This record gives sequence, structure tokens and C-alpha cells, in this order.
Amino acid sequence: MIRELLSKPLGRFRIRESIGKTSLFDNLIGYEGIKRTFIRCLNSKEPVHILLVGPPGQAKTLFLKCILETVGEKKAFFTVGGNTSKSGLIDVLFDMQPKYLLVDEVEHLKPDYQTTLLSLMETGILTQMMHSKVRHIHLKTWVFATSNGTKKLSEPLLSRFRVMHLNKYSFSQFYEISVKRLLTEGLHKKAAHEIAISVWEQFT
Repeated sequence: MIRELLSKPLGRFRIRESIGKTSLFDNLIGYEGIKRTFIRCLNSKEPVHILLVGPPGQAKTLFLKCILETVGEKKAFFTVGGNTSKSGLIDVLFDMQPKYLLVDEVEHLKPDYQTTLLSLMETGILTQMMHSKVRHIHLKTWVFATSNGTKKLSEPLLSRFRVMHLNKYSFSQFYEISVKRLLTEGLHKKAAHEIAISVWEQFT
């Protein structure tokens, strides 16, 4: 029961008109430097690609979801590496032409899919041959991705990212997140306090 409550999303993010304010990530605790870097990248005139690396449960996916909910599905496309096919990825890029491509667990992309992503990040140019026909597109796309590790990523692809590592939450960060989440489930503040401490002690 407790673990189920803590595994749920924090809830809908507060959406503001401007992505130039830290309010974009208000519901994410900690990682202030990473938040500022994302905001600078989102406001940059040229694509900047970010890879968040860290163990599960460190809010990597929440960063991507904050961006998706802020800019909307017309500008951003979210996908999970293990569920992405090469043709599907290419079709999305050709058809939707997203400004932001958000790839969760990018390390699960197969090597040839990684090559497609590398081409996008290097030149913005994609080429596809279909039944003796060739189509080209030139995109200006920011790629934001997450990964539990970097061993499965090709060196050329990895070199195109600004890699940022997320450390494990401290007790104070874990406590703040846990209490906030439990309160949204209707628990009393004292109960939320005791549960948060109990779960921390079990996990550590």
C-alpha cells in the first residue's frame, strides 16, 4: 500500500506560460542546477541535447514529463526506448516534426535506431528509402533523454549529449517528496511523517 502510494506520479504539473521561469519544474524537488540547465537549453536558439543518467527513482522521467506538459504534444513527442521501432521513430519525425524529442530509457534503443537519432542530432538531416523512393527532411530538434547507464549507448551518440548525472536523493529530499505525495492521497500530516520515515529506514 505504502509503496504503491509513493510510486504514483506527483500529480499534474503547474503549467505557466513562460518556460523561462523555474516554475516549470516546481514539483520536482532538488536538482536546481539541472533545472536551470534545462531552462537555458529550452530557450536556446540552436538545439542542445541533454542526457539524464542515474538509478531508477531519481525523477529522470518527471523532467521529460514536465517539458511535455508545458510545451504540449504539438511541439514535443515522448517515447520510451524499449518500445520504439526505427520506422516508427522516423515516421514520427517526418510527420510531426517535433521541436523536442523526449526519449525515456534511451539505452534500450537498438544500435540502428541509435544511428537514426545520431543523424538527427549531428546534422538535423534524415533520409529514408521506401520502395525505391527517397524522402529527406531537415529538422531543428532538441533531444532530451534519460538512461539508467551509458554502457549500451554508442560513443558517437553519447558524445552529442550534455550528460548530467542525478545522485540519489538525500533524506530531506526523500522526506519532502514522500510527505507531499502522501498528503495528496488524503493522509493526515502526522501519518505521512511517520510513513515517510519508516519507508526511508526500510530502503536504507
